[in-house]
Amino acid sequence: MNPRIKGVAVAAVLAVMAVMPYVLDPYRLDLLSGGLAYGLMAASLAFLVGHGGLPSLGHAAFLGVGAYAAGLTAKHLTANALGQLLVAIAAGVVFALLTGWFAVRTKGFFFLMFTLAIGEIAVQAATRSTRVTGGDNGLSGIPKAELFGLDAVVPYVAAFYWWALAVVALGFGALVLLRNSPLGRAVAGARENETRMAALGYHVTGVRLAAVVIAGAVCAAGGALVEQKDTFVAPTHLEIGVSVLLLVMVLLGGRDSLAGPLVAGVALIVLRAMTSTALGDKWLLVEGALFVICVYLLPGGLQGLWRRRAQAA
Repeated sequence: MNPRIKGVAVAAVLAVMAVMPYVLDPYRLDLLSGGLAYGLMAASLAFLVGHGGLPSLGHAAFLGVGAYAAGLTAKHLTANALGQLLVAIAAGVVFALLTGWFAVRTKGFFFLMFTLAIGEIAVQAATRSTRVTGGDNGLSGIPKAELFGLDAVVPYVAAFYWWALAVVALGFGALVLLRNSPLGRAVAGARENETRMAALGYHVTGVRLAAVVIAGAVCAAGGALVEQKDTFVAPTHLEIGVSVLLLVMVLLGGRDSLAGPLVAGVALIVLRAMTSTALGDKWLLVEGALFVICVYLLPGGLQGLWRRRAQAA
């Protein structure tokens, strides 16, 4: 697509999204805010899995780290939304460096299992650190984030939606810029041919670690939004089911895309909330069916379907 046309399309989408508080009722607007947060986290996982070739089953650990960091900051330091977000991102970077340093020294199936183990360790740490995290009961009593006085002018749910939209737009933009940067091309090169990249003088392990840190930081930002929206975070936010849900979003949107998983994430969260009321736990059957459909019928996800339609036209 022509860059100018793409820019106009992005601006149009943002304009439409910005007027949603005047179109949707508070309940649906709140759902959309959550969908945006999960869409951003799905895009961060797509950067890791599709662009970096690093499959993960523990990505929800970054969600949890960001959410707990933001929640603890809100309770003990500041109610400022930006301050909480920055602390969450910093926590995500540190966690990614500590775990990624070991993870990137494994490959393929072993990397997948290592991330799964990290995710399980994170769940246990959140569960057992009762004094800090609240244990199984979760971290409650978190004050609402201060949204630069905007919440004094419009209803809080609308103010938070605009805050979430801004964070997601910036986070997604950062992922796109990094993917297209020299570092992003090095990450893709390491995925395609490690030996060649090493011969060209690249430190392949360092490049992979950079991919993990980028994905972890952006996912932690999404986790901060989840906590700020719900004013609550629990070990369930870190469980493997959440990581699988993010992976389904990536597969549904297309792992070679960033926009596809973002859109799929928003759609899936909204659909899940609306159908789970009627289906209860049976929603998991719907989620499993979507996973099967993605694997067998839409191997390229929504992005692949879009490309095929564009080529046919």
